[in-house]
Amino acid sequence: MSSARRSRTVARPRQVAMYFSKDFTNNSLKSIGFHFGGRDHSTVIHAVQSVNDMIDTDNIFRKNIEEINRRISVG
Repeated sequence: MSSARRSRTVARPRQVAMYFSKDFTNNSLKSIGFHFGGRDHSTVIHAVQSVNDMIDTDNIFRKNIEEINRRISVG
């Protein structure tokens, strides 16, 4: 998750992890970015916006996020 790689196979899961980090913690954007390889707070903002956009436009992605959210919330 802290890799410098930008390929979609690495970046998308990292964005989702940042999305949930913002959702489930009280950490600052700067702190979240730091824990993902020293990324800037604006990278975290972009990740959250990207995930929200995909939730709005891709039903399969939305269902996957909902399932991850349910699993995190339950246990």
